[in-house]
Amino acid sequence: MSSPLGGVPFDLLYGLTAALLVTALAIGGIRWWTLRTDEETPPPERRPEESHGYPLASWRYVYDLDKAEADRAVRSVNEQAETLSEAEKRRK
Repeated sequence: MSSPLGGVPFDLLYGLTAALLVTALAIGGIRWWTLRTDEETPPPERRPEESHGYPLASWRYVYDLDKAEADRAVRSVNEQAETLSEAEKRRK
């Protein structure tokens, strides 16, 4: 009775595994080297952006403005809820 693993050429499997390992290490090394050399290159100069109209507000101002709008919207919804609640009480 023959073994199912009798026909498997283990020497070939070992060789292919070693070749794949060496190839993966080589690709990883090349990738690491390209990333490392890219960090050393100076970044490109930034071109000034064109602006039309008023300059942009600071983030703090924009945040405060959005926060004020949100507070107004919440107050408006709360007032509407109170009005509806009062109307419901009157109806009952």
